[in-house]
Amino acid sequence: MEDDEVEEVIDLEYEILGLSVFVDISMKPYHKKVFVAEVNDEIVAAAVVYWNDEFRIGSVVVKEEYRNQGIGRSLVNKSIDFARKKGFDSVWLEVSVNQAALVSYYKVLGFRIHDVIKHYYGIGKHAYSMVYRLRD
Repeated sequence: MEDDEVEEVIDLEYEILGLSVFVDISMKPYHKKVFVAEVNDEIVAAAVVYWNDEFRIGSVVVKEEYRNQGIGRSLVNKSIDFARKKGFDSVWLEVSVNQAALVSYYKVLGFRIHDVIKHYYGIGKHAYSMVYRLRD
């Protein structure tokens, strides 16, 4: 990624999530990669993945005007394919228990709820740990 693309991804995460997973993991000893979707040379979506012992999708963000067009699904699938090529047997992510539509979306993509992580997003803000199994 070019420097200006890094800034675009960070700005996109802040715009949609209010924080940047990319910035957070950049300060930690993880391997990381960012997949982007561009329209007219503008980044309209991104997926941040990172790994050491486990492969994780840290964030998937899509600008509002580009949602429901399969872009997010494409980025998740690209992340899963990348994990498979790296030899991982599963892909992990976290999602707020309060985001029922997003939980359902990930279930449609093949993820399953593994556990509830209490206070993951702060006191009283729980998350589901979800997993996509690449091998049985």
